[in-house]
Amino acid sequence: MKVYSIGREHGCDIEIDDNSDVISRRHATLTVSSTGKMTIMDLSQNGTYVNGMKINSNVEVPVTRQDNISFAHVYNLDWKLIPDPRTVIIRYILYALLAVALIIGGIYGYKSYGGGDTPKPQPTEAIVDSLSNETPAIADSINGKKIKDSVANDSVKAQESKPKKKTVSKKKVSKDDSAKKEEPAKDGGTRKKRFH
Repeated sequence: MKVYSIGREHGCDIEIDDNSDVISRRHATLTVSSTGKMTIMDLSQNGTYVNGMKINSNVEVPVTRQDNISFAHVYNLDWKLIPDPRTVIIRYILYALLAVALIIGGIYGYKSYGGGDTPKPQPTEAIVDSLSNETPAIADSINGKKIKDSVANDSVKAQESKPKKKTVSKKKVSKDDSAKKEEPAKDGGTRKKRFH
């Protein structure tokens, strides 16, 4: 909550230059809450007016930025001198979003240009040797898996080395083929000979 003092005194937040002494040294106070609600309180002898109506002294009266506030009909309040708390909050939110965007952009840029790539540690002998120090049951299960894998590999190799069976297709004999006779060939096989 912010309280603005209004008057002709030099210590006031809003100083009114008045040579006629109609405006009091401490003429009024304007209270602005963090939610944006505002109240004004008259502290003068000559009065404070809200939209042309005089308000009671030492009584807080709610006002908005659309109200016309006059001090002794000599000076009207310039609302530009009073910061709007909503714009301040919006400004802080925008600054926070900008900061987050810059941080994310920096992290992305750092990673995309090769930064942050730490080499992965290579396994050392201590890690490999740690398996031999495990309990016998774990070592046996590891060795058992190795044996099963080697048996499976041997069976696959054995199947690949076996000769493949040739398939023989049977032909249907037609009338033209019935006149053919087979005679032994020079290389020990059979050869078909035709008689005309």
